[in-house]
Amino acid sequence: MLHTTGLIKWIFIIFCALLLASLLFFRELGTRSADITEKLGVTNGKLASMPETPNAVSSQTDIESKYVSPLPMTGSVQETKKKILQCLQEMGSNSIVTQNDTYIHAVFVTPIMQYHDDVEFYIDTKTQNVQFRSASRVGKSDFGANRARYNSFKKLYLQ
Repeated sequence: MLHTTGLIKWIFIIFCALLLASLLFFRELGTRSADITEKLGVTNGKLASMPETPNAVSSQTDIESKYVSPLPMTGSVQETKKKILQCLQEMGSNSIVTQNDTYIHAVFVTPIMQYHDDVEFYIDTKTQNVQFRSASRVGKSDFGANRARYNSFKKLYLQ
């Protein structure tokens, strides 16, 4: 009986050590994602293409599993941009990296692992829509985080 208790104690200690090592590894991966930048922005009316990994969504993709609907402009370009910035501020956990008259690039940082995700908005005056793109910088799966971010933003934006 005493021997079994000691064995269970060692198994628990090893499990905790492995769990801690895994958390530290993924936290470091998140920290390193802050240094990774890909080509972002608008080229010929299009946001960056989708990565091969499933951890991204866009309103300008033909890939059904990554598609989200563009959002309608809320008035003029300036009014629309103001609304986007207000929603980003309300969502929190992000900072604006780049902005001009029709484009906003924000970086969201996940709370625990500190992963950096790029979120872009293009106010497309030709279609009167706001094009949206959200992509994780590292990893393969995002467990639906980019789509959830879009849904949260959309809910605030359409209020």
